[in-house]
Amino acid sequence: MKNHNLWQQLIANISLMVLICCFAAAGIILPDYVYAEDKPQNQVVDWARVIEDQKESDTVESRLLRGIAYANMGLLAQAMEELSIAGDKEYRQEIASFVLDKLNQLRHSPDDVLLLNCAAFGSYAFGDLEQATGYFERIISLDPNNVWTRNFCAFTYAQGGDIDRALYHLEYALELDRENQYTHLLLSAAYKEKQQYFMAIYHYLQAPQAVRELKRHGAF
Repeated sequence: MKNHNLWQQLIANISLMVLICCFAAAGIILPDYVYAEDKPQNQVVDWARVIEDQKESDTVESRLLRGIAYANMGLLAQAMEELSIAGDKEYRQEIASFVLDKLNQLRHSPDDVLLLNCAAFGSYAFGDLEQATGYFERIISLDPNNVWTRNFCAFTYAQGGDIDRALYHLEYALELDRENQYTHLLLSAAYKEKQQYFMAIYHYLQAPQAVRELKRHGAF
């Protein structure tokens, strides 16, 4: 089990790597972000409703919104299918316009969880891990029970070398959903990094279906 590859490939499976293409194509620089006070807000996104609202449309924006929604629901195969347009040059301009529009909206709606997801993954794409974790932490303060956001946040902390903070979010995510096999995989990688090999093996063995899914998509 290669720890570095696990971190890298899991994020690819989540499929929001589409934002790397979006931002790179547009040459976008993320704006400085001023964080609001960390108080829970009634801004939680109904991701299933996002998918329902966009299901009859095949526009680039609809596919991207569905993909982000599927990712936040942990439906990785569906997310990859929707976000596969990221590598198609034909859609590059439309994707860039989508991202620019969402960033502009975020300036006026800084607590919008969907927009914050775009900003968080965009920051990660540019290698600004500190800003990315700031956005993820803000999302968590608004939507504390979304296991996938905590997984994304933990992954970003781990990439920056803050394994303790990553473990904090992963253990919290596991409390929310003890059956989430991707949380177990991330915990396995984190504990391996900490050289706590018994815990690493334990969590790895809790995630057979996730490992199979990653292998099926060539990401493990």
